[in-house]
Amino acid sequence: MQKITTFSRVIFIGVFCALFSSCASKPPQVVRSNDAVARMLKPTPNDYDPTEDYVNHEAYRAEKLTLGEVIRLEEPNTQNLYDNSRYDFPITINARVEGWIDYFSGRGRDHMVRYLGRSSKYIPVMKQIFKKSGLPEDLVYLALIESGFNLRAKSRARAVGPWQFMKATGKRYGLRVDGWVDERRDPLRSTQAAANYLKDLYLMFESWYLAACAYNAGEYKILRAIDELKTNNFWRISETKKIRRETKDYIPKLIAAAIIAKNPNKYGFQEVVYQEPLEFEEVAISTPIRLKEVAKVADAAEDDLLDLNPSFLRGSIPPDGSYTIKVPVGKRVIVERTLAVSGKDMERGEIPEQYIVKSGESLQSISNKYKLKVRDVAATNNLSPREKLPAGSVILLPRTRTTQSQKKKDPSKRDVTSIAPPADAGFIIHTVKKGESLWSISEKYEVTVQNIFKWNGLKQSQIFPGKKLKIKAG
Repeated sequence: MQKITTFSRVIFIGVFCALFSSCASKPPQVVRSNDAVARMLKPTPNDYDPTEDYVNHEAYRAEKLTLGEVIRLEEPNTQNLYDNSRYDFPITINARVEGWIDYFSGRGRDHMVRYLGRSSKYIPVMKQIFKKSGLPEDLVYLALIESGFNLRAKSRARAVGPWQFMKATGKRYGLRVDGWVDERRDPLRSTQAAANYLKDLYLMFESWYLAACAYNAGEYKILRAIDELKTNNFWRISETKKIRRETKDYIPKLIAAAIIAKNPNKYGFQEVVYQEPLEFEEVAISTPIRLKEVAKVADAAEDDLLDLNPSFLRGSIPPDGSYTIKVPVGKRVIVERTLAVSGKDMERGEIPEQYIVKSGESLQSISNKYKLKVRDVAATNNLSPREKLPAGSVILLPRTRTTQSQKKKDPSKRDVTSIAPPADAGFIIHTVKKGESLWSISEKYEVTVQNIFKWNGLKQSQIFPGKKLKIKAG
């Protein structure tokens, strides 16, 4: 009896251990992924999973998500991708990014050297625009992979400029594109348009990766991919056939470009010759003048002025209103002064003679040297006859002297006694006071000297006390 009881105990313990071992070998498979696609995956029919009902429910729910809910499902939870000390844009390192780093450092090295050399000219002003627009400044490297910072770049699809805008998209974001002007080539205006476009794309996708992809492929292509795949994770979308190869490479290429641009020595780009940052002054022009005439006034090479103003397709200011051009630093005053005095002559290619002041010279001595009246020279330059002239400054010399017939018929007397011009709607009448010049009046009313000429039909810059001038109220 004792033997039977012992044997029964052995059998019971053996069966219990076998059951315990079997249970321990198959724990429940709990789905922890927050990916909508993973939630939709069903277990194989041969495997029993106690969470099967839960998974089926989640798959059904994922299929019913709206596009907006899908967009918010995974990104922009990318804080772990940021390195705030070096970048303000999500940086991911993987095999595809490393592949593009290898390409730019190897077969594409010559291209990257040129791109980096140009980048220093435009990146400072581009980053400033992006910062004011509330965008990551490192998005400027989109221009590197789009055009290599080439303002005149044009793709086979007819995208133009550093940001490669199509004509319709450029116009939608406020760029002028016609036979006279193509602002897609303007580094400032096109960058502002790109900032506005990228901001809209981020508001749509809530992901900088997808915003950049949509910039390349178009927003509707990316929206369709999100809608069909139920994920807004770029890396997962790029593993499918929903987007083109070019768009799949776009983010890895962008990240690689940013990494190299910020660490050129680490990747062997010590020989890059960086261009000087873009610097200029702006002048408003309302007459259709050729840029080569402005270059003569500014004492600058025509090519330099064309490089500063690449959006003017015909090398001329359009005839349909005022436009702002860029001139070399230090040349704004002389260009504005010349335009005010001889704008119509410049249209015909006739440029007033310029004189560089030498040490110790005055308006009086210069006037005597050229047999001119000091009053005429002072008026031409909007200066007081007794104003001191610093050595090296530039003044304009009147094109013709006062003739004998003009002496007999003094225009100043007609100016003083002339009837005041009618005050059209929006204009006020200013009576010139002693000591005032067109320049001081333009500063007072915050208008340009050119406009005072145009509003009053003036032929010369000389004005005298008592003359009535029309000024458009601001």
